Amino acid sequence: MRAKEPIQQLLGRLCLATVLISPLGHSADSGREDFERAWQAASRGDHKTLKQLMPNLRDYALYPYLRYEDLRVRRSTVSAQEMSAFLSSHEDWAFTAGLRTTWLRTLGQQKKWSELLQHGPGSNDIRVRCYLSRARIASGQHEGLLNEVQSLWAAGQSQPDECDPAFEWLKQQHGITQGLAWMRIRLAVEARNARMIRYLSRFLPADQRKWADYWYQQEREGYRRLDRAAKWPDSPHARDIVRYGLAHLARTDADRAASFYARLSAQFTFSEDDRSFLLRELAIWSAVERSPHSNQRVQAVPKEHRDGQLLEWWARYGLTTKDWASVVLAVAEMPGELKSDGRWRYWDARARLHLGDPDFANSRLSELSVEASYYGFLAADFLQRPYAICPQAPSVTADALQEFRLQSGLGRALELRQAGLPSWARREWNMLTNRLEVDGLRLAAALAVDEGWHEMAIFALGNSGDQRWYEWRFPVHHRALVEQMVTGNTMDTSWVLGLIRSESAMAEDAISSAGARGLMQVMPDTAKRLARKHGLHYGGKQQLLQAQPNIRFGTLYLQTLLDQFEENPVLATGAYNAGPKPVKRWLTQLPLDDTAVWIETLSYFETRDYIPRVLAFATIYDWRLQLPVRRISSRMPQLGSSSMISTATVEIVCPAATPPS
Repeated sequence: MRAKEPIQQLLGRLCLATVLISPLGHSADSGREDFERAWQAASRGDHKTLKQLMPNLRDYALYPYLRYEDLRVRRSTVSAQEMSAFLSSHEDWAFTAGLRTTWLRTLGQQKKWSELLQHGPGSNDIRVRCYLSRARIASGQHEGLLNEVQSLWAAGQSQPDECDPAFEWLKQQHGITQGLAWMRIRLAVEARNARMIRYLSRFLPADQRKWADYWYQQEREGYRRLDRAAKWPDSPHARDIVRYGLAHLARTDADRAASFYARLSAQFTFSEDDRSFLLRELAIWSAVERSPHSNQRVQAVPKEHRDGQLLEWWARYGLTTKDWASVVLAVAEMPGELKSDGRWRYWDARARLHLGDPDFANSRLSELSVEASYYGFLAADFLQRPYAICPQAPSVTADALQEFRLQSGLGRALELRQAGLPSWARREWNMLTNRLEVDGLRLAAALAVDEGWHEMAIFALGNSGDQRWYEWRFPVHHRALVEQMVTGNTMDTSWVLGLIRSESAMAEDAISSAGARGLMQVMPDTAKRLARKHGLHYGGKQQLLQAQPNIRFGTLYLQTLLDQFEENPVLATGAYNAGPKPVKRWLTQLPLDDTAVWIETLSYFETRDYIPRVLAFATIYDWRLQLPVRRISSRMPQLGSSSMISTATVEIVCPAATPPS
């Protein structure tokens, strides 16, 4: 039996194995150029060129993608038999769901009702469902149809035009009842679509339209005049408006909402669940706003309705007011999983120290200090202990990885990446890896590392739980470029790499839903502005998908933020995520005497988690780069102070048994 091969030798050997034995059944380069030409032809509808190229590509792994693109472009003329057969034989390919929906919409546009009724049932697409309803109307298949069209009509936003004929049929059937109309009014309110309320009131009896008008006016005024409800009778519609209005107002003015609740709760016969819901909303938003009435309002919420979110904000309120007893009470009530999280173990210990229980607090901090995490590092700093960054060697054998490479189906994702279709490559990879158990995810991570697809290795290990495979989770392949960009600036390489790792998981071609691009998720407008200011060349948003210009613009922006926030990496990190304006606002709203408390009590949950993640990653990158490891608190200077940041370093020691971070 062959011995297990060390992972370092394994990856070197597999670079050669990739060429010798390909999951595609032939040399990976074979056919790629013809595929790219064929793909372009299919995309532009050049069926003649495509037909000439396709016969030579039948054995190429991505041949089904050519058929997909050809069928997508020609879907209005392709026979239902051909399309259905293709979709059925490629159920486990990433393109199938989208192609099926696009094709079904086309059948609906062409009013091919019989084919749509044969192939469309089961679709969740709104347009397809509306076309199916029209097909059933046209063919006289009315059983259950009324309920289906009612469910389509009851939406908070206007539905697509394709639904209009079905909705006309619904009106003819007198299917828009007053109950259904009120349901849609509530949905419109929840979708912040006040204009629709006016439209929907026409479906109400004359004596109910005034309630729709009341709701419309309250929605327009942000419920700041909800005290007018004191003149309303205790009716179901009035209760709906008041209940929703109080919960909505609590998010912007908890004290005003609480005042209205005190006045209106005796007038309206709310159910116990509704009362508990409103008390919870008042309590949580009071804590977010740091109202002095927060403790009282939390205590008014029945214990069974104090969920994790409320308890976390109660604890944060205690942190901002130094009400350590409330912090301990809140943590004690948290659900088990939340209570055991490093965040609340740390703050519970800090609170107990203030309450005079050092033995319990130090014991808890000691347990936490051996975890390689933000709160673990904070605990170690508090106790002046060394850090426990204790790597595990990836446990993947050469034989297992070779078999996985050949059988996992991920070969087509890798080839899509090589063929210049990264978006499709990610979809294929994610679809296939979502089905894997822990051992499969480890093998997927090894395959991604071998292919230089670092972000996919990071995601696979995140899902597998192998947090201590640091070499793969924290790649350093952009070190030289980052070092070049930070030279002469006040930022450091580890911090920038930690930010890159947080922003994009090291994906050069990452594009966010907001349009941020590349490794450092730079917005095109930001790059354009920086280029003008510094006299740099900016070649458009595609340039930001290249490592060198992306890191140049990203570090320039980061340095701008450092200059703006007195060289404080905590504030610059927060501003990089949320923007400078929220950070300036938080500096006026939150206590500044404890930086960790300031971070913990930020109102943006994303930024509240982002800053600790970047700081922890920077610490790990110190270790990965074989630099002196700085204590995490050295990157967390006191806010509002111009004092220099300490560069205190820390020893790395691995206990005999270290729990995974």
